[in-house]
Amino acid sequence: MKKILKVVGLILVILIILGIIFFTIDYSRVKNNETPIFCILKDEANDGGTKIYLGLGYKVIDFHTLAEYDDIKIGSWFMDYNDFEEEMKEYEERFEKEMKNSEYSFCGTITQVEENLFFVEPDENEEIKKSADLIMVEKLKIDTNVKYEIGERVKITYDGNVMTTYPAQINAVKYERISEE
Repeated sequence: MKKILKVVGLILVILIILGIIFFTIDYSRVKNNETPIFCILKDEANDGGTKIYLGLGYKVIDFHTLAEYDDIKIGSWFMDYNDFEEEMKEYEERFEKEMKNSEYSFCGTITQVEENLFFVEPDENEEIKKSADLIMVEKLKIDTNVKYEIGERVKITYDGNVMTTYPAQINAVKYERISEE
């Protein structure tokens, strides 16, 4: 009986020592924003890419949310994804505020006009020019009486999405004529 207790005790001591070594190495990696190596992937959250790992007596949560909360937490098995709601909430509120306050626009010249749409070549200095050299813009329902002509300069405001077709397409929110000045 004493021999069995010694073997069980030895196995427990070895497991504790291994747990400490594994935790120390993974803790060091986590603090350097690297993924742990002595853990297994337990779960992935449906938030943009957060991964939850289990190690020998510890848990690692590698956060990558759509709201750009990008952090790695290490703790006991009892640590939970929801324990960090307050930290994530700050990022989500800031992300939503940025999205609401964001206005995407560019200036360019109309190159072609059709019944329900027209094509705009963005100016050289416009950010959208890096994505496409020609943008297809549907005429807005509220501007049905406005007639645009080839060669006219316009400012287009859109929702930020650029469809990668050719020509590229956007969801215009507003457009207006601009002067040559």
